[in-house]
Amino acid sequence: MVEIETKDHWNLVALEAENSQTALRSEKWKKVARNWLADYADKRARDFVLNVINEVVKLNKSAKVLDIGCGPGKWSIAFAKQHSSVTAIDSSKNMISLAEANAKKENLRNLDFRVMNVSKLDLPNEAYDLVNCVTVLQHVFDDSDWRRAIHELGRVTKKNGHVLLFEVAPSFALRRRTSNLSIRTMKEYVSEFEKAKMCLVHWRGVDLSLPVTYLGLKRYAASFNKRVYYFMSERESLTPQLLSFLSRCTALLAGIIDYKLAETPLSFLSFGRILLFRRMSG
Repeated sequence: MVEIETKDHWNLVALEAENSQTALRSEKWKKVARNWLADYADKRARDFVLNVINEVVKLNKSAKVLDIGCGPGKWSIAFAKQHSSVTAIDSSKNMISLAEANAKKENLRNLDFRVMNVSKLDLPNEAYDLVNCVTVLQHVFDDSDWRRAIHELGRVTKKNGHVLLFEVAPSFALRRRTSNLSIRTMKEYVSEFEKAKMCLVHWRGVDLSLPVTYLGLKRYAASFNKRVYYFMSERESLTPQLLSFLSRCTALLAGIIDYKLAETPLSFLSFGRILLFRRMSG
Protein backbone atom coordinates (compact mmCIF):
# COMPACT_ATOMS: atom_id res chain seq x y z
CA MET A 1 0.00 0.00 0.00
CA VAL A 2 2.81 2.40 0.85
CA GLU A 3 4.52 1.67 -2.48
CA ILE A 4 1.35 2.47 -4.43
CA GLU A 5 0.83 5.71 -2.53
CA THR A 6 4.47 6.68 -3.09
CA LYS A 7 4.22 6.07 -6.83
CA ASP A 8 1.04 8.12 -7.02
CA HIS A 9 2.74 10.94 -5.12
CA TRP A 10 5.71 11.10 -7.49
CA ASN A 11 3.49 10.84 -10.57
CA LEU A 12 1.67 13.91 -9.32
CA VAL A 13 4.95 15.69 -8.59
CA ALA A 14 6.05 14.89 -12.15
CA LEU A 15 2.93 16.54 -13.53
CA GLU A 16 3.56 19.57 -11.35
CA ALA A 17 7.17 19.77 -12.57
CA GLU A 18 6.03 19.60 -16.19
CA ASN A 19 3.42 22.30 -15.64
CA SER A 20 5.99 24.48 -13.86
CA GLN A 21 8.41 24.22 -16.79
CA THR A 22 5.65 25.34 -19.14
CA ALA A 23 4.68 28.21 -16.86
CA LEU A 24 8.27 29.40 -16.54
CA ARG A 25 8.33 29.95 -20.30
CA SER A 26 5.22 32.12 -20.30
CA GLU A 27 5.36 35.91 -20.36
CA LYS A 28 3.57 36.42 -17.03
CA TRP A 29 6.21 34.44 -15.15
CA LYS A 30 8.91 36.90 -16.20
CA LYS A 31 7.32 39.40 -13.82
CA VAL A 32 7.51 37.06 -10.83
CA ALA A 33 10.49 37.56 -8.53
CA ARG A 34 12.85 34.61 -8.25
CA ASN A 35 13.00 32.44 -5.16
CA TRP A 36 16.66 32.84 -4.26
CA LEU A 37 16.51 30.16 -1.58
CA ALA A 38 15.19 27.60 -4.04
CA ASP A 39 17.89 28.54 -6.52
CA TYR A 40 20.49 28.32 -3.77
CA ALA A 41 19.33 24.84 -2.72
CA ASP A 42 19.64 23.59 -6.31
CA LYS A 43 23.10 25.14 -6.76
CA ARG A 44 24.33 23.77 -3.41
CA ALA A 45 23.28 20.22 -4.32
CA ARG A 46 24.91 20.43 -7.75
CA ASP A 47 28.15 21.95 -6.43
CA PHE A 48 28.61 19.42 -3.63
CA VAL A 49 27.72 16.33 -5.67
CA LEU A 50 29.91 17.29 -8.63
CA ASN A 51 32.77 18.28 -6.33
CA VAL A 52 32.76 14.83 -4.70
CA ILE A 53 32.61 13.12 -8.09
CA ASN A 54 35.36 15.26 -9.63
CA GLU A 55 37.69 15.52 -6.63
CA VAL A 56 37.19 12.22 -4.80
CA VAL A 57 35.78 9.69 -7.26
CA LYS A 58 37.61 11.22 -10.25
CA LEU A 59 35.29 9.56 -12.73
CA ASN A 60 36.65 9.21 -16.26
CA LYS A 61 34.83 9.89 -19.54
CA SER A 62 34.24 6.23 -20.32
CA ALA A 63 32.51 5.55 -16.99
CA LYS A 64 29.12 3.86 -16.87
CA VAL A 65 26.72 5.70 -14.56
CA LEU A 66 23.44 4.62 -12.98
CA ASP A 67 21.14 7.42 -11.79
CA ILE A 68 18.63 6.17 -9.21
CA GLY A 69 15.35 8.08 -8.84
CA CYS A 70 16.18 10.27 -11.82
CA GLY A 71 13.04 12.42 -11.59
CA PRO A 72 12.84 14.87 -14.51
CA GLY A 73 16.40 13.96 -15.51
CA LYS A 74 18.51 16.76 -14.03
CA TRP A 75 21.38 14.53 -12.89
CA SER A 76 21.01 12.01 -15.72
CA ILE A 77 21.39 14.71 -18.36
CA ALA A 78 24.37 16.26 -16.57
CA PHE A 79 26.12 12.86 -16.42
CA ALA A 80 25.29 12.03 -20.04
CA LYS A 81 27.07 15.19 -21.17
CA GLN A 82 30.25 14.06 -19.42
CA HIS A 83 30.27 10.25 -19.59
CA SER A 84 29.77 7.60 -22.23
CA SER A 85 26.79 5.68 -20.86
CA VAL A 86 24.03 6.58 -18.40
CA THR A 87 21.15 4.41 -17.22
CA ALA A 88 18.42 6.29 -15.34
CA ILE A 89 15.57 4.75 -13.39
CA ASP A 90 12.52 6.01 -11.54
CA SER A 91 9.46 4.27 -10.10
CA SER A 92 7.20 6.93 -11.63
CA LYS A 93 6.20 6.52 -15.29
CA ASN A 94 5.37 10.21 -15.45
CA MET A 95 8.84 11.14 -14.23
CA ILE A 96 10.46 8.90 -16.84
CA SER A 97 8.34 10.45 -19.60
CA LEU A 98 9.33 13.93 -18.47
CA ALA A 99 13.01 12.96 -18.23
CA GLU A 100 12.95 11.45 -21.73
CA ALA A 101 11.41 14.66 -23.09
CA ASN A 102 14.07 16.79 -21.37
CA ALA A 103 16.89 14.55 -22.68
CA LYS A 104 15.47 14.77 -26.20
CA LYS A 105 15.72 18.55 -26.05
CA GLU A 106 19.45 18.13 -25.33
CA ASN A 107 19.82 15.68 -28.26
CA LEU A 108 21.44 13.07 -26.00
CA ARG A 109 21.63 9.50 -27.29
CA ASN A 110 23.65 7.84 -24.53
CA LEU A 111 20.78 7.79 -22.01
CA ASP A 112 18.64 4.76 -21.21
CA PHE A 113 15.54 5.55 -19.12
CA ARG A 114 13.63 2.77 -17.37
CA VAL A 115 10.71 2.50 -14.95
CA MET A 116 12.10 0.54 -12.02
CA ASN A 117 12.01 0.28 -8.23
CA VAL A 118 15.29 0.80 -6.36
CA SER A 119 14.69 -2.27 -4.17
CA LYS A 120 14.19 -4.52 -7.24
CA LEU A 121 16.77 -3.54 -9.84
CA ASP A 122 16.45 -5.48 -13.08
CA LEU A 123 20.07 -4.74 -13.92
CA PRO A 124 23.23 -6.88 -14.25
CA ASN A 125 25.75 -7.46 -11.47
CA GLU A 126 28.80 -5.20 -11.21
CA ALA A 127 27.80 -3.08 -14.21
CA TYR A 128 28.36 0.53 -13.10
CA ASP A 129 31.35 2.64 -12.11
CA LEU A 130 29.13 5.12 -10.27
CA VAL A 131 25.65 4.79 -8.82
CA ASN A 132 24.14 8.21 -8.12
CA CYS A 133 21.34 8.20 -5.55
CA VAL A 134 20.17 11.71 -4.66
CA THR A 135 17.31 12.05 -2.14
CA VAL A 136 15.84 8.62 -2.89
CA LEU A 137 16.39 6.24 0.04
CA GLN A 138 14.95 8.77 2.47
CA HIS A 139 11.60 8.23 0.74
CA VAL A 140 11.67 4.45 1.22
CA PHE A 141 9.47 3.94 4.28
CA ASP A 142 9.55 0.15 4.60
CA ASP A 143 12.73 -0.92 6.40
CA SER A 144 12.96 -4.23 4.51
CA ASP A 145 12.72 -2.42 1.17
CA TRP A 146 15.33 0.08 2.38
CA ARG A 147 17.78 -2.70 3.25
CA ARG A 148 17.08 -4.51 -0.04
CA ALA A 149 17.67 -1.28 -1.94
CA ILE A 150 21.10 -0.82 -0.37
CA HIS A 151 22.12 -4.38 -1.23
CA GLU A 152 20.85 -3.86 -4.78
CA LEU A 153 22.98 -0.72 -5.10
CA GLY A 154 26.01 -2.73 -3.98
CA ARG A 155 25.21 -5.60 -6.33
CA VAL A 156 25.12 -3.50 -9.50
CA THR A 157 28.28 -1.51 -8.63
CA LYS A 158 31.61 -2.63 -10.07
CA LYS A 159 34.35 -3.70 -7.68
CA ASN A 160 36.11 -0.52 -6.54
CA GLY A 161 33.20 1.43 -8.02
CA HIS A 162 31.26 4.00 -5.99
CA VAL A 163 27.75 4.71 -4.71
CA LEU A 164 27.04 8.36 -3.94
CA LEU A 165 24.15 9.19 -1.62
CA PHE A 166 22.69 12.62 -0.92
CA GLU A 167 20.18 11.92 1.85
CA VAL A 168 18.77 13.00 5.16
CA ALA A 169 21.20 11.11 7.39
CA PRO A 170 21.80 13.00 10.64
CA SER A 171 24.15 11.97 13.42
CA PHE A 172 21.12 11.33 15.62
CA ALA A 173 17.38 11.41 14.95
CA LEU A 174 14.78 12.60 17.44
CA ARG A 175 12.07 12.09 14.85
CA ARG A 176 11.88 9.06 12.55
CA ARG A 177 9.02 9.91 10.20
CA THR A 178 7.48 12.88 8.44
CA SER A 179 4.80 12.84 5.76
CA ASN A 180 7.48 12.54 3.06
CA LEU A 181 10.61 11.25 4.80
CA SER A 182 11.86 8.21 6.64
CA ILE A 183 14.78 9.45 8.72
CA ARG A 184 17.69 7.08 9.35
CA THR A 185 21.01 8.07 10.88
CA MET A 186 24.35 8.10 9.13
CA LYS A 187 25.43 5.22 11.39
CA GLU A 188 22.51 3.13 10.13
CA TYR A 189 23.43 3.83 6.51
CA VAL A 190 27.09 2.95 7.09
CA SER A 191 26.21 -0.25 8.91
CA GLU A 192 23.87 -1.53 6.19
CA PHE A 193 26.25 -0.62 3.37
CA GLU A 194 29.02 -2.54 5.14
CA LYS A 195 26.76 -5.59 5.06
CA ALA A 196 26.48 -5.03 1.31
CA LYS A 197 30.31 -5.09 1.06
CA MET A 198 30.68 -1.36 0.68
CA CYS A 199 32.78 0.95 2.85
CA LEU A 200 32.38 4.65 3.54
CA VAL A 201 35.30 6.57 2.00
CA HIS A 202 34.07 10.17 2.18
CA TRP A 203 31.25 12.24 3.64
CA ARG A 204 30.28 15.84 4.14
CA GLY A 205 27.38 17.80 5.61
CA VAL A 206 25.27 19.70 3.09
CA ASP A 207 22.72 21.75 5.02
CA LEU A 208 24.34 23.12 8.16
CA SER A 209 22.34 26.28 7.39
CA LEU A 210 19.01 24.47 7.92
CA PRO A 211 17.97 26.64 10.91
CA VAL A 212 18.44 29.68 8.66
CA THR A 213 16.76 28.33 5.52
CA TYR A 214 13.98 26.23 7.05
CA LEU A 215 11.25 28.87 6.90
CA GLY A 216 12.05 29.71 3.32
CA LEU A 217 12.29 26.14 2.03
CA LYS A 218 9.89 24.12 4.17
CA ARG A 219 7.17 24.09 1.51
CA TYR A 220 9.51 24.10 -1.48
CA ALA A 221 11.06 20.83 -0.31
CA ALA A 222 7.92 18.95 -1.32
CA SER A 223 7.41 20.71 -4.64
CA PHE A 224 9.03 21.58 -7.94
CA ASN A 225 6.96 24.75 -8.21
CA LYS A 226 9.23 27.69 -7.36
CA ARG A 227 6.72 30.46 -7.89
CA VAL A 228 4.99 30.74 -4.53
CA TYR A 229 7.71 29.97 -2.03
CA TYR A 230 9.64 33.16 -1.55
CA PHE A 231 10.38 33.20 2.14
CA MET A 232 7.80 31.57 4.40
CA SER A 233 4.98 31.21 1.88
CA GLU A 234 3.11 33.35 -0.61
CA ARG A 235 2.04 36.47 1.25
CA GLU A 236 -0.30 38.98 -0.33
CA SER A 237 0.67 41.55 2.30
CA LEU A 238 4.30 41.63 1.18
CA THR A 239 5.48 42.42 -2.32
CA PRO A 240 7.34 39.75 -4.33
CA GLN A 241 10.30 42.12 -4.49
CA LEU A 242 10.57 42.32 -0.69
CA LEU A 243 10.16 38.56 -0.30
CA SER A 244 12.77 37.97 -2.96
CA PHE A 245 15.14 40.37 -1.19
CA LEU A 246 14.69 38.48 2.10
CA SER A 247 15.32 35.19 0.34
CA ARG A 248 18.44 36.53 -1.34
CA CYS A 249 19.89 37.78 1.95
CA THR A 250 19.14 34.43 3.58
CA ALA A 251 20.74 32.55 0.69
CA LEU A 252 23.94 34.62 1.01
CA LEU A 253 24.15 33.81 4.72
CA ALA A 254 23.37 30.13 4.08
CA GLY A 255 26.14 29.97 1.49
CA ILE A 256 28.75 31.12 3.99
CA ILE A 257 27.59 28.50 6.49
CA ASP A 258 27.28 25.58 4.08
CA TYR A 259 30.37 26.19 1.95
CA LYS A 260 32.71 27.29 4.74
CA LEU A 261 31.61 26.04 8.16
CA ALA A 262 30.48 22.68 6.79
CA GLU A 263 34.14 21.93 6.03
CA THR A 264 34.86 22.07 9.75
CA PRO A 265 33.89 19.61 12.53
CA LEU A 266 30.58 21.51 12.75
CA SER A 267 29.51 19.40 9.78
CA PHE A 268 28.55 16.86 12.44
CA LEU A 269 25.44 18.99 13.08
CA SER A 270 24.23 18.87 9.48
CA PHE A 271 20.91 17.12 8.92
CA GLY A 272 21.61 16.09 5.32
CA ARG A 273 24.77 14.32 4.16
CA ILE A 274 26.63 13.24 1.08
CA LEU A 275 27.88 9.72 1.76
CA LEU A 276 30.32 8.11 -0.70
CA PHE A 277 30.76 4.35 -0.55
CA ARG A 278 33.24 2.17 -2.44
CA ARG A 279 32.53 -1.42 -3.41
CA MET A 280 35.12 -3.68 -1.80
CA SER A 281 37.27 -5.68 -4.21
CA GLY A 282 37.28 -8.84 -2.06
